[in-house]
Amino acid sequence: MNTFASTVKSQTIWLDSLDAGSFPFSVSIGYWYENTATTTGGSSSSSSVDDFMPANVLEQAFYKTLQEFPIFAGQLKTADSGRHYVEVDKDNLNMPVYTDTRCDLEYSTLSKSGFNMRKLPMDLNNESGVPIPSGLVGGKIVPANFRIFRFKNNSGVLVYACTAHYITDGYGYSQFMNRWAETAKSMEQSQNKATPLFVRQYIHDRSFHENYRSSETTALSASAIESVTAGGGWFAKTLAWLSPETRGRIFKTLSNANDRSCSYFHVSSQTLEDLRTR
Repeated sequence: MNTFASTVKSQTIWLDSLDAGSFPFSVSIGYWYENTATTTGGSSSSSSVDDFMPANVLEQAFYKTLQEFPIFAGQLKTADSGRHYVEVDKDNLNMPVYTDTRCDLEYSTLSKSGFNMRKLPMDLNNESGVPIPSGLVGGKIVPANFRIFRFKNNSGVLVYACTAHYITDGYGYSQFMNRWAETAKSMEQSQNKATPLFVRQYIHDRSFHENYRSSETTALSASAIESVTAGGGWFAKTLAWLSPETRGRIFKTLSNANDRSCSYFHVSSQTLEDLRTR
């Protein structure tokens, strides 16, 4: 983490109207990895928990990747004009949550349950839905939560990520996760030396691609967003001018007031491979 902090440059990343419209939402995805090398005759060996997807490699690769995605360590703010932006302050970073936890469950237990997330020791449903201020970071909105669960007897790992939608869309989210995986693999192959296979440059400036968009893919204007979200009366217009922290608390309260449930959809690796070959 200290290495990451030393590489950060203070910057302001202005968000566009679509980012503002997606503020109340988070994206949550879990990646399940079974350690098939430990499985013999239906039971797992007593290998060290550090033998499979080593904790130190994953963590070092995470912060190495974060250097290329500093927006994940920024704070959401609102200008006097009402426009949102992410402020990355090298002296006051708003770091994402990262934890690595050992779980007293076999991977096979989760697999046989259909990968039921409710069987995990931590209720991940509380981390999804609406980005809200966290008491852990002085009342700021945490941009992302990354949780590593290591299952009993080194039988497998769950990498769970929950990110605020205003930080990245689905494509940007996948770029971060893929880069993290690439970096971790490279570090393992080069004996934990952070030497990525190739260099990439990620651009977080939303306005960069405006000149390359066709008329069909041009983002909605601020006035168009307002006509949809703020045209419903005084309540909607008041929400638009509240701070992100206050708005997050209101959306969370309204969400909890409804009888709702959180659903996860499991997609097998074989299904993903079939889609790639089409």
